[in-house]
Amino acid sequence: MGVLSRSINQVILLALACALVLALAACDRGAPSGSALDLSIARDAYAGGYFLEAEQAYERYLQSDPQGKHRLEAWTRLVEISSGVKGDSGKAVTLLETATLEYNSRPEVNWPLLFRLGELYELQGQRRKALDAWGRCLDTSSGDMGKTVQAQMRMAVANRALGKRDVAVELLTQCVAQAKDVETKSRAMYELAQTLALSWQWAKAITILDEIQALDKAPQDVKVMSSYLLADAYEAQRNIPKAREILLSIKDTYPNPEVIVARLATLGQVHVAPATPQIQPGDAIPPEADVKASRVRNPRR
Repeated sequence: MGVLSRSINQVILLALACALVLALAACDRGAPSGSALDLSIARDAYAGGYFLEAEQAYERYLQSDPQGKHRLEAWTRLVEISSGVKGDSGKAVTLLETATLEYNSRPEVNWPLLFRLGELYELQGQRRKALDAWGRCLDTSSGDMGKTVQAQMRMAVANRALGKRDVAVELLTQCVAQAKDVETKSRAMYELAQTLALSWQWAKAITILDEIQALDKAPQDVKVMSSYLLADAYEAQRNIPKAREILLSIKDTYPNPEVIVARLATLGQVHVAPATPQIQPGDAIPPEADVKASRVRNPRR
Protein backbone atom coordinates (compact mmCIF):
# COMPACT_ATOMS: atom_id res chain seq x y z
CA MET A 1 0.00 0.00 0.00
CA GLY A 2 2.87 2.36 0.76
CA VAL A 3 4.42 1.84 -2.67
CA LEU A 4 1.06 2.26 -4.40
CA SER A 5 0.35 5.45 -2.44
CA ARG A 6 3.69 6.95 -3.37
CA SER A 7 3.11 6.11 -7.05
CA ILE A 8 -0.27 7.80 -7.01
CA ASN A 9 1.22 10.94 -5.40
CA GLN A 10 3.97 11.06 -8.02
CA VAL A 11 1.41 10.83 -10.81
CA ILE A 12 -0.62 13.63 -9.26
CA LEU A 13 2.47 15.86 -8.87
CA LEU A 14 3.50 15.16 -12.47
CA ALA A 15 0.02 16.07 -13.68
CA LEU A 16 0.10 19.31 -11.71
CA ALA A 17 3.54 20.18 -13.10
CA CYS A 18 2.34 19.56 -16.65
CA ALA A 19 -0.71 21.74 -16.04
CA LEU A 20 1.48 24.54 -14.71
CA VAL A 21 3.78 24.35 -17.74
CA LEU A 22 0.79 24.48 -20.09
CA ALA A 23 -0.64 27.46 -18.20
CA LEU A 24 2.65 29.36 -18.37
CA ALA A 25 2.95 28.59 -22.07
CA ALA A 26 -0.55 29.94 -22.63
CA CYS A 27 0.37 33.16 -20.78
CA ASP A 28 3.60 33.52 -22.72
CA ARG A 29 1.76 33.42 -26.05
CA GLY A 30 0.27 36.85 -25.23
CA ALA A 31 3.35 38.36 -23.61
CA PRO A 32 5.42 41.04 -25.40
CA SER A 33 8.74 40.16 -26.94
CA GLY A 34 11.55 41.91 -28.82
CA SER A 35 11.20 45.70 -29.08
CA ALA A 36 7.74 45.55 -27.49
CA LEU A 37 9.27 43.86 -24.46
CA ASP A 38 12.00 46.52 -24.27
CA LEU A 39 9.36 49.26 -24.40
CA SER A 40 7.30 47.57 -21.67
CA ILE A 41 10.36 47.17 -19.45
CA ALA A 42 11.36 50.79 -20.06
CA ARG A 43 7.92 52.14 -19.15
CA ASP A 44 7.64 50.07 -16.00
CA ALA A 45 11.16 51.00 -14.89
CA TYR A 46 10.58 54.70 -15.57
CA ALA A 47 7.27 54.70 -13.69
CA GLY A 48 8.96 52.98 -10.76
CA GLY A 49 11.86 55.41 -10.63
CA TYR A 50 14.43 52.90 -11.91
CA PHE A 51 15.86 55.36 -14.40
CA LEU A 52 19.08 53.59 -15.34
CA GLU A 53 17.14 50.43 -16.20
CA ALA A 54 14.64 52.55 -18.14
CA GLU A 55 17.47 54.24 -20.01
CA GLN A 56 18.98 50.94 -21.10
CA ALA A 57 15.61 49.54 -22.18
CA TYR A 58 14.68 52.68 -24.16
CA GLU A 59 18.08 52.59 -25.89
CA ARG A 60 17.51 48.94 -26.84
CA TYR A 61 14.06 49.85 -28.17
CA LEU A 62 15.47 52.60 -30.42
CA GLN A 63 18.11 50.22 -31.77
CA SER A 64 15.77 47.31 -32.36
CA ASP A 65 12.81 49.18 -33.91
CA PRO A 66 13.95 51.89 -36.39
CA GLN A 67 10.34 52.48 -37.50
CA GLY A 68 8.72 52.12 -34.08
CA LYS A 69 5.58 54.09 -33.25
CA HIS A 70 6.90 55.05 -29.84
CA ARG A 71 10.31 56.38 -30.77
CA LEU A 72 9.38 59.97 -29.80
CA GLU A 73 8.54 58.74 -26.31
CA ALA A 74 11.90 56.97 -26.12
CA TRP A 75 13.87 60.02 -27.29
CA THR A 76 11.99 62.31 -24.88
CA ARG A 77 12.43 60.03 -21.89
CA LEU A 78 16.13 59.52 -22.62
CA VAL A 79 16.64 63.29 -22.75
CA GLU A 80 14.78 63.68 -19.43
CA ILE A 81 16.93 61.00 -17.81
CA SER A 82 20.19 62.44 -19.14
CA SER A 83 19.50 66.07 -18.28
CA GLY A 84 17.22 65.81 -15.26
CA VAL A 85 18.36 62.66 -13.49
CA LYS A 86 22.01 62.18 -14.44
CA GLY A 87 22.82 65.86 -15.04
CA ASP A 88 24.55 64.95 -18.29
CA SER A 89 23.56 67.85 -20.55
CA GLY A 90 26.16 66.82 -23.12
CA LYS A 91 24.47 63.47 -23.71
CA ALA A 92 21.06 65.15 -23.70
CA VAL A 93 22.21 67.51 -26.45
CA THR A 94 23.55 64.60 -28.52
CA LEU A 95 20.25 62.76 -28.15
CA LEU A 96 18.25 65.82 -29.20
CA GLU A 97 20.51 66.53 -32.15
CA THR A 98 19.85 63.01 -33.41
CA ALA A 99 16.13 63.16 -32.67
CA THR A 100 15.66 66.49 -34.48
CA LEU A 101 17.28 65.00 -37.57
CA GLU A 102 14.93 62.01 -37.41
CA TYR A 103 11.85 64.24 -37.20
CA ASN A 104 13.06 66.94 -39.57
CA SER A 105 10.18 66.24 -41.97
CA ARG A 106 7.55 66.44 -39.19
CA PRO A 107 7.51 70.06 -37.94
CA GLU A 108 4.74 69.57 -35.38
CA VAL A 109 6.80 66.85 -33.68
CA ASN A 110 10.16 68.52 -34.14
CA TRP A 111 9.24 71.91 -32.66
CA PRO A 112 9.41 70.98 -28.93
CA LEU A 113 12.59 68.98 -29.55
CA LEU A 114 14.25 71.98 -31.20
CA PHE A 115 13.05 74.32 -28.46
CA ARG A 116 14.50 72.07 -25.74
CA LEU A 117 17.72 71.76 -27.73
CA GLY A 118 18.00 75.55 -27.77
CA GLU A 119 17.52 75.67 -23.98
CA LEU A 120 20.28 73.12 -23.40
CA TYR A 121 22.64 74.93 -25.77
CA GLU A 122 22.00 78.15 -23.86
CA LEU A 123 22.67 76.47 -20.51
CA GLN A 124 25.99 75.30 -21.95
CA GLY A 125 26.82 78.86 -23.01
CA GLN A 126 26.54 78.02 -26.71
CA ARG A 127 24.25 80.89 -27.58
CA ARG A 128 24.95 80.88 -31.30
CA LYS A 129 23.79 77.27 -31.49
CA ALA A 130 20.83 78.14 -29.27
CA LEU A 131 19.85 80.92 -31.65
CA ASP A 132 20.07 78.53 -34.58
CA ALA A 133 17.83 75.99 -32.83
CA TRP A 134 15.24 78.63 -31.95
CA GLY A 135 15.47 80.00 -35.49
CA ARG A 136 14.53 76.54 -36.72
CA CYS A 137 11.61 76.70 -34.27
CA LEU A 138 10.37 79.76 -36.13
CA ASP A 139 10.63 77.83 -39.39
CA THR A 140 8.55 74.97 -37.97
CA SER A 141 5.95 76.97 -36.03
CA SER A 142 3.49 76.61 -38.95
CA GLY A 143 1.79 79.92 -38.23
CA ASP A 144 1.24 79.11 -34.55
CA MET A 145 1.68 82.54 -32.98
CA GLY A 146 2.15 81.12 -29.50
CA LYS A 147 5.12 79.06 -30.65
CA THR A 148 6.50 81.99 -32.63
CA VAL A 149 6.41 84.29 -29.60
CA GLN A 150 8.05 81.67 -27.36
CA ALA A 151 10.94 81.26 -29.78
CA GLN A 152 11.33 84.99 -30.38
CA MET A 153 11.45 85.75 -26.65
CA ARG A 154 14.23 83.24 -26.09
CA MET A 155 16.12 84.58 -29.11
CA ALA A 156 15.73 88.13 -27.83
CA VAL A 157 17.21 87.29 -24.42
CA ALA A 158 20.10 85.41 -26.05
CA ASN A 159 20.82 88.29 -28.42
CA ARG A 160 20.72 90.72 -25.50
CA ALA A 161 23.30 88.63 -23.65
CA LEU A 162 25.49 88.79 -26.76
CA GLY A 163 25.28 92.60 -26.72
CA LYS A 164 22.88 92.75 -29.68
CA ARG A 165 20.32 94.90 -27.87
CA ASP A 166 18.82 96.46 -31.00
CA VAL A 167 17.91 93.00 -32.29
CA ALA A 168 16.52 92.11 -28.87
CA VAL A 169 14.36 95.25 -28.77
CA GLU A 170 12.89 94.55 -32.22
CA LEU A 171 12.16 90.92 -31.40
CA LEU A 172 10.55 91.79 -28.06
CA THR A 173 8.48 94.56 -29.64
CA GLN A 174 7.12 91.94 -32.03
CA CYS A 175 6.40 89.62 -29.11
CA VAL A 176 4.41 92.29 -27.27
CA ALA A 177 2.33 92.93 -30.38
CA GLN A 178 1.79 89.25 -31.19
CA ALA A 179 1.19 87.80 -27.71
CA LYS A 180 -2.31 86.37 -27.36
CA ASP A 181 -2.52 86.28 -23.56
CA VAL A 182 -1.77 88.76 -20.79
CA GLU A 183 0.86 86.62 -19.08
CA THR A 184 2.99 86.22 -22.20
CA LYS A 185 2.52 89.87 -23.14
CA SER A 186 3.52 91.10 -19.67
CA ARG A 187 6.67 88.94 -19.64
CA ALA A 188 7.64 90.21 -23.08
CA MET A 189 7.05 93.78 -21.89
CA TYR A 190 9.23 93.20 -18.84
CA GLU A 191 12.06 91.81 -20.99
CA LEU A 192 11.68 94.77 -23.35
CA ALA A 193 11.86 97.26 -20.46
CA GLN A 194 14.89 95.46 -19.08
CA THR A 195 16.63 95.61 -22.46
CA LEU A 196 15.92 99.34 -22.73
CA ALA A 197 17.21 99.84 -19.20
CA LEU A 198 20.50 98.18 -20.10
CA SER A 199 20.85 100.87 -22.78
CA TRP A 200 19.95 103.56 -20.21
CA GLN A 201 16.71 104.38 -22.03
CA TRP A 202 14.99 104.93 -18.69
CA ALA A 203 12.06 107.04 -19.89
CA LYS A 204 10.94 104.38 -22.36
CA ALA A 205 11.46 101.67 -19.75
CA ILE A 206 9.33 103.54 -17.20
CA THR A 207 6.45 103.87 -19.67
CA ILE A 208 6.43 100.11 -20.32
CA LEU A 209 6.78 99.22 -16.63
CA ASP A 210 3.85 101.46 -15.74
CA GLU A 211 1.79 99.68 -18.40
CA ILE A 212 2.64 96.32 -16.79
CA GLN A 213 1.41 97.57 -13.42
CA ALA A 214 -1.87 98.56 -15.08
CA LEU A 215 -2.47 95.05 -16.47
CA ASP A 216 -4.99 93.41 -14.13
CA LYS A 217 -4.18 89.83 -15.12
CA ALA A 218 -0.39 90.16 -15.24
CA PRO A 219 1.29 87.52 -13.01
CA GLN A 220 2.31 88.71 -9.56
CA ASP A 221 5.96 87.79 -10.07
CA VAL A 222 6.13 89.91 -13.21
CA LYS A 223 4.58 92.88 -11.41
CA VAL A 224 7.02 92.56 -8.51
CA MET A 225 10.06 92.32 -10.77
CA SER A 226 8.73 95.24 -12.81
CA SER A 227 8.44 97.31 -9.64
CA TYR A 228 12.02 96.51 -8.75
CA LEU A 229 13.20 97.63 -12.17
CA LEU A 230 11.00 100.72 -11.89
CA ALA A 231 12.83 101.62 -8.68
CA ASP A 232 16.10 101.32 -10.60
CA ALA A 233 14.75 103.66 -13.25
CA TYR A 234 13.68 106.35 -10.80
CA GLU A 235 16.99 106.07 -8.95
CA ALA A 236 18.83 106.55 -12.25
CA GLN A 237 16.75 109.69 -12.79
CA ARG A 238 17.72 110.82 -9.26
CA ASN A 239 14.14 110.57 -8.04
CA ILE A 240 15.23 108.86 -4.81
CA PRO A 241 11.97 109.35 -2.84
CA LYS A 242 9.98 107.63 -5.60
CA ALA A 243 12.50 104.77 -5.82
CA ARG A 244 12.33 104.30 -2.04
CA GLU A 245 8.54 104.31 -2.08
CA ILE A 246 8.46 101.57 -4.72
CA LEU A 247 11.04 99.40 -2.94
CA LEU A 248 9.11 99.64 0.32
CA SER A 249 5.92 98.62 -1.49
CA ILE A 250 7.46 95.27 -2.52
CA LYS A 251 9.39 94.57 0.67
CA ASP A 252 7.00 91.79 1.66
CA THR A 253 6.37 90.34 -1.82
CA TYR A 254 9.86 90.29 -3.35
CA PRO A 255 11.29 86.72 -3.46
CA ASN A 256 14.31 87.68 -1.34
CA PRO A 257 13.48 90.47 1.17
CA GLU A 258 17.15 90.85 2.08
CA VAL A 259 17.80 92.17 -1.42
CA ILE A 260 15.28 94.96 -0.82
CA VAL A 261 16.92 95.82 2.52
CA ALA A 262 20.32 96.00 0.82
CA ARG A 263 18.98 98.16 -2.02
CA LEU A 264 17.36 100.56 0.41
CA ALA A 265 20.65 100.87 2.28
CA THR A 266 22.53 101.83 -0.90
CA LEU A 267 19.78 103.87 -2.51
CA GLY A 268 21.10 107.06 -4.07
CA GLN A 269 24.63 105.77 -4.62
CA VAL A 270 25.96 105.61 -8.16
CA HIS A 271 25.15 102.39 -10.02
CA VAL A 272 26.99 101.59 -13.25
CA ALA A 273 24.28 99.18 -14.44
CA PRO A 274 20.69 98.26 -13.56
CA ALA A 275 20.58 96.08 -10.46
CA THR A 276 17.57 94.08 -11.57
CA PRO A 277 18.18 90.31 -11.71
CA GLN A 278 17.32 88.38 -14.84
CA ILE A 279 14.17 86.29 -15.14
CA GLN A 280 15.34 84.20 -18.09
CA PRO A 281 18.13 81.64 -17.59
CA GLY A 282 21.56 81.96 -19.15
CA ASP A 283 22.20 85.68 -18.91
CA ALA A 284 24.79 85.21 -16.17
CA ILE A 285 27.09 83.45 -18.63
CA PRO A 286 29.80 85.79 -19.98
CA PRO A 287 28.79 87.14 -23.40
CA GLU A 288 30.42 85.44 -26.36
CA ALA A 289 32.24 87.26 -29.13
CA ASP A 290 30.12 89.20 -31.56
CA VAL A 291 28.43 87.16 -34.28
CA LYS A 292 26.84 87.96 -37.60
CA ALA A 293 23.80 90.19 -37.31
CA SER A 294 20.58 88.22 -36.83
CA ARG A 295 17.58 88.73 -39.03
CA VAL A 296 14.71 90.25 -37.11
CA ARG A 297 11.65 88.61 -38.61
CA ASN A 298 13.31 85.20 -38.88
CA PRO A 299 16.76 85.48 -37.25
CA ARG A 300 18.93 82.39 -37.44
CA ARG A 301 22.40 83.31 -36.13
